[in-house]
This record gives sequence, C-alpha cells and structure tokens, in this order.
Amino acid sequence: MADCMNALTVLVLVVGLGWTAVLAVDYRRRGRGTPGARTFMAAFAAVTFVLSAAGYASLGRWSDWQVEKTNHDVGYLLTTQITEAQRRVKMAPQSAAARVALGDAHLEAGFYREAVEDYRAAIGLSGPRAELYGKTAYALYYRDGRRMSGEARAAADQALALNRLDVQTRMLLGQDAFLNGRYEEAIAQWRMLLDSGAAPAQTRALRNAIANAESRARQQD
Repeated sequence: MADCMNALTVLVLVVGLGWTAVLAVDYRRRGRGTPGARTFMAAFAAVTFVLSAAGYASLGRWSDWQVEKTNHDVGYLLTTQITEAQRRVKMAPQSAAARVALGDAHLEAGFYREAVEDYRAAIGLSGPRAELYGKTAYALYYRDGRRMSGEARAAADQALALNRLDVQTRMLLGQDAFLNGRYEEAIAQWRMLLDSGAAPAQTRALRNAIANAESRARQQD
C-alpha cells in the first residue's frame, strides 16, 4: 500500500516537472513580454497548482492511512492472538492450558462472556483450581458491567475456599470495594496480600492503592 502511494506521488511529480521544463524552454525561446510569454506564465501557474494539489493529496492520503493503520494495530494483534489460541484449542481440545490461554485472549479483547465460557471449560478439564475460579470471577465481574453479581461472588468464594490468598480474587474484591466507596474493606483485601507476600510483583501497586484508599477513607470521616 505504502509503495503504491509513493510511486503514484513520484509519477505525478515527474510528469509535472517534465511539462514545466518544456514550458520553460518555450518561454525562453519566445522571449519575455510577448503573448507567448504570457501564455507560458498562465500555463506555468496551472502546472504549479496541479503539482501542489496532487502532491498534497497523495501525501495527505498516505498520512491518513498511517493514522488508520496505527489505530487498528491493537485490534489486529488481539484478533491474531485469539485466532492462534482457537487454533491451539482445536489441536488439543482436552488441554486445560489451551482453554485458559483462549480465555485470557478473550478477556484482554473485552469478550467477557466468551472468557467465562473458556475458564469454565478449563475447570471442567483440569478440576477445581483457585486461579481459574479467580479468572472466572474477574470475567463475570466485567461481563456484568463491573458489578459483583451473585455469579461473580460465587466464583470468588470458590477461589478463596481453595486458596484464601488467591491474588486475582483478592485484588478484584478490593477493587470492587474501592469503586463503591468501601475503602476500609478495600484496604483489608489489599493489605492481606501485601503482608502475606503473596503478590510480590504487585507490591508497589498494592502500597499505592492502600495509600489512596486510606486517603479516601479519611475524607469520608
């Protein structure tokens, strides 16, 4: 696409410059101030205008294409990721790991209903696992518009029954509490993870979240 646009621009400019050169020779042959010279000046102005318009239009469309391509890059990558995950599921339909990978791809793309189905299928293949119930609760929460529905709460409870320090579940419960103004509850969820060392990669994020919640809690008093 880029090569075609560049080639078109170059072709227009080369042809236009060729005509300009021809007119310049004619201008010098006829001499200044003659009717032929005036004809040349009008023609030269027209050629210059056409060249400018053509170059601007071509380069402008190329610029627009670049912007459009950038905007669609993320969607393209996510679509590719989902397609690859689907291919792996077809190749290994009894693989819980393949199902989880497909669920993660759907979740990242915002296909929460599909992610729920994938995680539940993975649970059916692998048996009960805290992290899978935590992922299911997360997908249900966002499927229902960031609302802790009965389904999401049940999945979260199942995750914590298997592992009381399941990171994704505790993070989700803290997030829901924070968004709904229950700051002390949010602090308790996040501090549990911080104090236990269950989420070392999230240590800084947890400290910042706790500090933010404590500040909000003081404002409520």
